[in-house]
Formats: sequence, structure tokens, C-alpha cells
Amino acid sequence: MSAAAFSLSAILPHWLLAQQNGLPPSEGDDLKLTVIPKDTHLKFNPDGTRRPFAGNTVICHLPQQSHVQDTVTAVGDALRSSSFAPKLAILPSDSYHVTILGGANDLDRSQSEWPQDVPIKASITECNRIIGQRFAQFKIQEEMPIRFRLDKEKTIAPQLASGLQLVPADQNEKVKLSRLRDRLADEVFLYRAKNHATFGFHISLAYQIRGFTLEERREYQDLLQHHIPIIVAAAPVIELGVPEFCTFEDMYRFEIRTLLRT
Repeated sequence: MSAAAFSLSAILPHWLLAQQNGLPPSEGDDLKLTVIPKDTHLKFNPDGTRRPFAGNTVICHLPQQSHVQDTVTAVGDALRSSSFAPKLAILPSDSYHVTILGGANDLDRSQSEWPQDVPIKASITECNRIIGQRFAQFKIQEEMPIRFRLDKEKTIAPQLASGLQLVPADQNEKVKLSRLRDRLADEVFLYRAKNHATFGFHISLAYQIRGFTLEERREYQDLLQHHIPIIVAAAPVIELGVPEFCTFEDMYRFEIRTLLRT
């Protein structure tokens, strides 16, 4: 079904896809807010249940038993109790993390999104093993922890419901993260994704699986307006631990295999 949705997105006009996703476009509406992306179709069924989606990644989980974890979890809880919850695939709070560098996955293979030295038809288990071995030998000199700030404007801006947008805490963190991502891509994963230079850091809380009505979109933005000041007050700077090489079978759980050597 996800493959069909992806193929349709290449040939159908946006207004028709918007109707299929549950929101007929209205005058002045941004069509980007009505089309559910391919990535969501690969990871979740139309009813919001998770699909098999195996792969690898480098992330930092949110620190458990911390103020930032508590306040971000409160946003996830608010999404679950919202009127538009049936239109979301809401993630469990123990999966909350910040992606440092996205890796390869089993369903979306291409020469530009797959390690150069791993056969394109190799199992994802084999891909995980090869990347994991390189990651275990990879070492950096950058100072930990990694530090972010919540980007209030980008988070509240009209968009598909997903989560919280972040930026490096300062210029030094920006340079550190850029250098780390470049080295991981070039020395561990052996490819740079198409969005490597433009990747936006974030904490995913949910995936939107159907379009919102205008009223639901306003409710979503009001929810964010309420919770963002609470998060910022609890954690003006979000400090994360050493990046983790993780493998996953779906979007609910990320198994830590190796910690970054520093």
C-alpha cells in the first residue's frame, strides 16, 4: 500500500492527493500541508499502526528522568488527547531522540542513499553489521555534550504535525555538528544523503497520516504555543549525551549498538 501511495504521488496532481488524505484544499491553503510524504507511507499504515521499517542511524536519545524528557513527553500526551489524534501516528516517549545523521533503511534503497561498499541487494542486517563495525572504530575529538536550542518560530510555523524543531545552541555547536556529520557520512556511511547540507534537527513526536482541517491545524498550533514556553523554561539549552549508533525494526524502538568514541 505504501508503494502504491508513493507511485501515485508522482503522477497525480496535489489537489487530488489532498482529497485522498482527508482535506479538500481550500482557497489560499498551502498544498504542502495537505500531501502526506512518502516517508510517512513507508513507516506507517493509513490507520496509524507501524509498518516494518528496518535500518540504522546515529542519534542521541533524550536523557531519561530529565526536565526536557518530562516536558517533551507532556507534548506527546497532549497530542494523544487532542481532537485530531486519529490523524496521527504518535510515537512512544521512550523513542524520543535527535537524529545526528540518518542512515540506510530496508525500504528506500538507492545508489545515493546506500553505503557505496554494501551491495544494494544485501540484507539490512548485513548493512547494519558493516556500518556498525566502522562506527565502532570511528573516533572524534569534539567536546561532548551536544547542545541544542528549541527553534520556536520553526516549530510553530504552519506545517504537517511532527514534533519540535531544533538548532545548534551556538556557532561553536553548529561547526561541531557540521564537522561530525561530514565525517560520519564520508568515513562511516560512505555516502551523503541528498538533504545532507540542509538537514533540520528535530525531535519527532508523531507522523501526520491524514490532512488536518483548518480548525485542527489551529488547534495543533495552539497546543504548541502552550507547551513551547514550558520546554524552554525547563531546558533553555538541551544537552544530549554521546551519539549512539542504533538499529531499528520500526519507528517505535531504536536499539543502541555502539556509542561514539571520543
